[in-house]
Amino acid sequence: MTFTPTSSLTIDGLPKFSSMGYHRLLDRATYTFAELGLADRLVNALPNQGLTAHELISNEEIQWNTDILHRILCACTDVGLVEQVKNTIDDKHFLLTSSGLMLSSDHPSHARDYVRYYLGPMSSNIGYQLIKLVRGQCKGTGFAEASRGLDLYTYLKQQENQDYLRLYNGVMTCLSTYTGDKLVTGVDFGRFETLVDLGGSRGTFLAEILQHYQNIRRGFIFDLSQYIAEVKSADEFESRQITSSRYTFIAGNMTDSSTIPQADAYILKYILHLFNDEICVNLLSSIRKANEQRTDTLLTIFIVEHIIFSDGTVSNWQAHGFDIGMAAYGGARERTEQEYQVLLEKAGFQLKKLYPIQAPDSIIEAIFIK
Repeated sequence: MTFTPTSSLTIDGLPKFSSMGYHRLLDRATYTFAELGLADRLVNALPNQGLTAHELISNEEIQWNTDILHRILCACTDVGLVEQVKNTIDDKHFLLTSSGLMLSSDHPSHARDYVRYYLGPMSSNIGYQLIKLVRGQCKGTGFAEASRGLDLYTYLKQQENQDYLRLYNGVMTCLSTYTGDKLVTGVDFGRFETLVDLGGSRGTFLAEILQHYQNIRRGFIFDLSQYIAEVKSADEFESRQITSSRYTFIAGNMTDSSTIPQADAYILKYILHLFNDEICVNLLSSIRKANEQRTDTLLTIFIVEHIIFSDGTVSNWQAHGFDIGMAAYGGARERTEQEYQVLLEKAGFQLKKLYPIQAPDSIIEAIFIK
């Protein structure tokens, strides 16, 4: 008997809600698979033999419940992370699929970081604050409620939360890897000699741009000092054979225009959706102020976000989902093209073009003419 998985987005009635529940349970199996590092344990399994739940644990882990572990592996076959080996005498041997391999700790996609971040207890706890936010019972943001009054960036600065910081940086790399190709080729970045990726983390997106547009003379990865310090190597650039003369990591703060390097163009990828309108205008104005002494007459910025389209386009379900996440995390939001236009004009910029790439992100190009 064959079974075709269904999405709760495409069915109605009780099956819709039943599907939500089943997917939620499989999400928990996926999170457990990632958190326990099971992909790392399965990666060297022999192709025709695989490994059982008993064989996955070490001598120091004899207290592990192998029955539940086996059942998690069975659930992960439905998710597509592992497959059961059919040539063995039982159904207890498992191998990684190509998707399961992505959850190994050293996979360049950083998919394991993404799963541990978004399906983990911190994100779940933040999401549960939505009810209090709607009722006006939160003193601050959902993140503050879940982290004893701290905002995300203060939380990430604390020494005891450095593992969470590494996880966060991994998520940013994962998102850039997922959307990179379509975004890089969807806009002609080769028009510029110098380019700054504001809040660029490990520099994955900028590295993809520099690799594709060889004529860009220099790129700058600009981020808070704790993020730059956490990036211990330039792997994203070296793996693409980009010479060190074409990129620089710079620590600073977007609210302080004196720390922002001057350039022909700036990228704000997943930045503005983190903040309310007032802060967004201040950040955009800070970029403009950083270039007041330049003799060039044209300054360009690119906003890379989940744009909410008015025509109900196919990517809106992702944009609306991210919008709920932003509301819970920091009282921020995803926006429409018109809402971005208002912010840009308040900061002195003119919206030039919307690139509806829907990867699921799209790109807004804006200019400031002196």
